[in-house]
Amino acid sequence: LDLSLLDLYIGIYKRCQKRWLKMFKIKDNFLSNKEYKEIYNILTNESFPWYYNNYKGTKEEKLLEYQFVHKFFNEKVTSPFYQFLTPILNKLKIKKLLKIKANLTPATQKIIKFNTHQDTLEYNYVSSVFYINTNNGYTKVGNKKIKSQANRMFTFNSNEKHYGTNSTNLNNRIVINFIYVV
Repeated sequence: LDLSLLDLYIGIYKRCQKRWLKMFKIKDNFLSNKEYKEIYNILTNESFPWYYNNYKGTKEEKLLEYQFVHKFFNEKVTSPFYQFLTPILNKLKIKKLLKIKANLTPATQKIIKFNTHQDTLEYNYVSSVFYINTNNGYTKVGNKKIKSQANRMFTFNSNEKHYGTNSTNLNNRIVINFIYVV
């Protein structure tokens, strides 16, 4: 094996590894309080349109594994509420947007760990989870547990296996998921 080719492979590997490590980020107080409150008030308003999904994570139906969703973007704008996400979109360095979806998961007596899944199989996409409310639910990626804390943004590689939960100490857990290329 040519040593210069091996050096090239090692260099590419190190750059990819460095890029992946950068994609595992947690940023608290992601938005200003004013920007956060505006989005919070919209999503928690009784007239905001939430739509029932009888599955969570994967399309496999299981008892108590359901959620209410609102799709803002799915390869194109799909919601008149998309414009209210501008403060978030301006802070994420998006080159290509694939999907934005809000999830509202009702509380139960015990924490439910929903199906492990990948947002995409593509290596160049990242996922960001923006937490709307603080509760005892969480997102788990590998061995890292990211707690649901209001105004927190968690970013990771979209092809990474992960799962979310509901909560037991608040009526619901609300997050907004972004899938995109940086």
